[in-house]
Amino acid sequence: MTIVTRYLAREFSKMAALATTGFLVLFMVIDFVERADEFMKYKTPAAEMVRYYLYSAPNIFLLTSPVAVLLAVLITVSLRARANEFTAIFSGGISIFRACAPLLAGCAVFSVLSLAVSETVAPWANRKAREIARVQVKPGRVDAQFSLNRYWIRGENGILSAQVVHPDRQELLGFLYLEVDEEFRLVRRIDARSATFLSGGKWMLRRGTERRFSEGFHVARFAEREFSFPETLLVFLEGETPPEEMTYARLSGYIRDSVARGYDVHSHEVDLHAKLSYPLLNVVISLVAIPFALRSPRSGGVWRSIGAGLLIGFVCWILLSTSLSLGKKGLLPPFLAAWLPDMAIVFAGAYLFRGAIR
Repeated sequence: MTIVTRYLAREFSKMAALATTGFLVLFMVIDFVERADEFMKYKTPAAEMVRYYLYSAPNIFLLTSPVAVLLAVLITVSLRARANEFTAIFSGGISIFRACAPLLAGCAVFSVLSLAVSETVAPWANRKAREIARVQVKPGRVDAQFSLNRYWIRGENGILSAQVVHPDRQELLGFLYLEVDEEFRLVRRIDARSATFLSGGKWMLRRGTERRFSEGFHVARFAEREFSFPETLLVFLEGETPPEEMTYARLSGYIRDSVARGYDVHSHEVDLHAKLSYPLLNVVISLVAIPFALRSPRSGGVWRSIGAGLLIGFVCWILLSTSLSLGKKGLLPPFLAAWLPDMAIVFAGAYLFRGAIR
């Protein structure tokens, strides 16, 4: 490893550590301000609040790491370019790609670290954070449990289950209701292809079967029928296990099982591809940051580069959000929705690198 490589790697590491820590603290402070009223209303102990933010830290790191890497690259390259250090490096016969290799390697480390965190620590930590926020902060709440690729709720008179939850449509697919008596004996079972929450505890069930086990055995099939249950759809919506609490393997297994049963899990397929494409943004976004920071280093100084670079980062974020949203609505294929932002940024970075070489 050459002196230049060690030098650039060290400078990038320092800036990346500062940027990552800064975004973690900033994110937590903003979130605390938003939740302060809720914490005070339910008299949440300080220890629980500390635990909540400790468990939230891995997910915050995953969300902010591309922005932190972008900022670290911009500052590192801008400071070196402003001091004419890159001019000296290039005059020594070192190409721009070789000079920037330590920065790209550092970004690759962040990508690998993000992927490792999302597959190991983050799912467990996110589940714990949600537990504190929805159960311990608000006592008496009942959340759905995800098991055997289905959502389960122990209701007032029985057990409700669903294969797929669509919060935007307020709809459950693969609905199951098991009504039991005081001795936990099965009294009634209702299966339905779909269930839509109406109001006042009423549900509209479609393509289903109702079986009664008390006073003999009775079966009634229906195309569409309205039912009333003590439980509301809100419990399912708030208890839905988000993809952030699943590993790639678990989410993939859930999608395969749901598709095999004929249910639409288009949005989950987008989330599955995003589990790989999002960590890669740590490398991809540097392809834009490096050549941009090298351009006109003395025109406006470091702050101009940082400000304009963050604007590019904001545009990239809008592109990512829009693409994922279109994918979840079925307007883009899941693979394309997750990988289109990465590909667009790569092409933009290649164009900027071409200009920097000239």
